[in-house]
Amino acid sequence: MQNVAALSMLTRLCNVMQNGTVVVLEAVLVLAVLAVAFYAAHILVKPFVKNQSAEKASKAALRYFRIINSIPGLRPFYRFIHGNKAAGMEREVFGIKFYNPVGLGAGLDLKGELYNDLNSLGFSFVEIGPLNAECTRAAVHNIQQEKPSDVLAACISSDFQTCFSLAYDFCDFFTIDVRNPNKLENIVNPLLDIRLTYDDYKPIVIKVPENCPEEELKRIVDYCLLYGIDGICTRSLKQTQYVYKLSDGRLAVIANSHIESEQQAQDLIDSGASLIELRSGLVHKGPSFVRRVIQFLENNVKNNVKRDSKQNQ
Repeated sequence: MQNVAALSMLTRLCNVMQNGTVVVLEAVLVLAVLAVAFYAAHILVKPFVKNQSAEKASKAALRYFRIINSIPGLRPFYRFIHGNKAAGMEREVFGIKFYNPVGLGAGLDLKGELYNDLNSLGFSFVEIGPLNAECTRAAVHNIQQEKPSDVLAACISSDFQTCFSLAYDFCDFFTIDVRNPNKLENIVNPLLDIRLTYDDYKPIVIKVPENCPEEELKRIVDYCLLYGIDGICTRSLKQTQYVYKLSDGRLAVIANSHIESEQQAQDLIDSGASLIELRSGLVHKGPSFVRRVIQFLENNVKNNVKRDSKQNQ
């Protein structure tokens, strides 16, 4: 009886396929492939990079994204699953509109090879780099081949004037990684002069060193306010609080501080950050971490609105 039943089922399946329903089966197969790619980060990559150094983990994650994003249809699938247009999370920072405050910090897409694929994970902006002259030329070539789908930032860590000039027409804003505060003026002043030669205004953000003393941080804030720098990229919660308070909210703050949890992201927003950057959390926790952070922030916004509404009644 079991053999007869099996033969009957096989016959019905053949009839279904002959009637054109094979398209549905193909669609199911495609979704299965996409699902495998989607969860590969959790099954394969996440355990592998858990105890790796930041540099090794980033390289492993980048290889993973290169492989899965070679699969046709994966980018729109990711964009559908993750999305970046969370309700009530839109904001305008230094004249640029962002769908949400969550972006990808520099250190993963070094030469602008995967910015649109990474953007599909839910980020409202992607920061390529850190760039030197060689990386900038490669990034500009890649950007010319494929237009960015959302806001694209560039982090410059050396060859500052060359990189800034080459990438100016192709990126929306620039983060200048000033590792030695004593060279701040020598690095940034020429960039301000170069910016005057262009018709379009592109914001400049200063990334401060991770262990920058408060007196140096104060000098950087004063310089930014005096010379019209658009923002500061901080490396810790303490720096974020200090810069926001010292500038009285006049400087946009982008917080890039090894965010590994949703609550860390919320704490930075509550401390005055206009935007936050994820990288280590994405590398160690997988693509779903971006969506979880955005949803966490969105839920807190909704809860605050409800609370304020009740208090005003």
